[in-house]
Amino acid sequence: MSIYREIEQTDKVFGRVRKVSSGLFSSGFECTEFFIDHTELKSNISGWKQLNAETKNYDLTETSFDDFGNLTNKPTEEEAGDEFTTNTLSENKKKWNEVAFGDYYVNVYNEPTYIDGIPNDNSIAQFSISYGNKHGYGSLNSDLSTSVTKAVYNQYKNILLGPGDSSWTFSLDSNTTAFKDRDSIYVINFSSSQLKEKFDPGNLEFRLTVQHEDITVTETFRDDSRFVSSANKNSSTGKVYQIVTGAIVDEMTDEKRYASGSGEGSGESFGFAYPDLGILVLNPYALSCHFGSKIEEELVSRGDSEQASRKNNKGRQLSWYGYSDPSELNESNDQLFGTERNHQNFIKIFNALKLGGSFKARSTEFVPSKHYFIRVKNTDFNYSNNPSFVYSGKEATQIHEEGAGPNRDYWVGRLRHEDFIDDPKAYITTVGLYNENNELVAVAKSSVPILKSFDTETLIKVKLDF
Repeated sequence: MSIYREIEQTDKVFGRVRKVSSGLFSSGFECTEFFIDHTELKSNISGWKQLNAETKNYDLTETSFDDFGNLTNKPTEEEAGDEFTTNTLSENKKKWNEVAFGDYYVNVYNEPTYIDGIPNDNSIAQFSISYGNKHGYGSLNSDLSTSVTKAVYNQYKNILLGPGDSSWTFSLDSNTTAFKDRDSIYVINFSSSQLKEKFDPGNLEFRLTVQHEDITVTETFRDDSRFVSSANKNSSTGKVYQIVTGAIVDEMTDEKRYASGSGEGSGESFGFAYPDLGILVLNPYALSCHFGSKIEEELVSRGDSEQASRKNNKGRQLSWYGYSDPSELNESNDQLFGTERNHQNFIKIFNALKLGGSFKARSTEFVPSKHYFIRVKNTDFNYSNNPSFVYSGKEATQIHEEGAGPNRDYWVGRLRHEDFIDDPKAYITTVGLYNENNELVAVAKSSVPILKSFDTETLIKVKLDF
């Protein structure tokens, strides 16, 4: 009797797809540690240039970073005058064609990229952060430069916006039909190796913290997919949801959709989530108003109304292009536009994420499945070819020497129990799938042994995901 049974066509079910969700980060559902590779940030055109009296060369003044990735050794406001700006812009223009000095984005890792100077193999990029500006503000911007922030803005505009849209448009709470065009954006782009196919709407939550002197303001953000009946959708991006305040488990109120406070960005929506592409786009002005106003409220409560009125705290700086407050824009001042160098504005969001200490997300992939129904009839597979089922040659010799049976050969291969002749008992533990050449191609294990006899039948479902 053959040990193989051909699976009938009616017992094969193909074309099924199974949704599999898992934590998006290397650590699982929540990422609490954030690291950047400082060597990726030491761009020659990201710092201020100062003339070295000894070498007669213009040296980079910003050469070190603090624990949160901030460039240190910045000149004071008094030092950062026309001479710094002129020298910096002049020297940086010489680097216009060197791609290594692009400063397009920063990768965020789950562990330090180097430990005691040795590369850390467990350090994996979880996502990247970019800053884009329609006019190239916030990066070296001249006739010879690549205008990094402009390239970033146009790249995501081409990917995410519809034909004819030249700017990101954020809704206003003052009027459901009112919108505000913004020329700058922050972008969080999940690593494709972590994302798989998409992230789960409704399972996204991240916390941003802005610290100004001894004042700390923290806000939690999520997408609004749980609270809308249908999302905006187009053929290139899939579904689009809004970024709102609150934790995943919180209820929704309309004011959570818009930035609170006063000043530029007040009442604007915080941004958009694109689950199918693994991209978040944030509105710098909504963030700066939301955090800046809360910091100013705390300053006023402390009796420091004068500092609050300046509106130049760390929260407000989330929407600044460069080193100076853009509300005082003057086309002759490169610092206000941030065009004298690459300002690496994406570090502002990295700092806020690191201080916030929590990013939650789940990824989803759709896995094709094949189902095989293995039908074991009562007459099939009741006997076993396991050596323990019969007497071995050594056992047969021992039995014969003890005087049992006519001869040794009588016992070799004989069933151990006479009952197994008419009423055998076997246990199914493994199902092997073979191809047409009787080559084993897949093995399925049962969770517990399955008793098989002439009195029982069984049905085993084998599912292959790949």
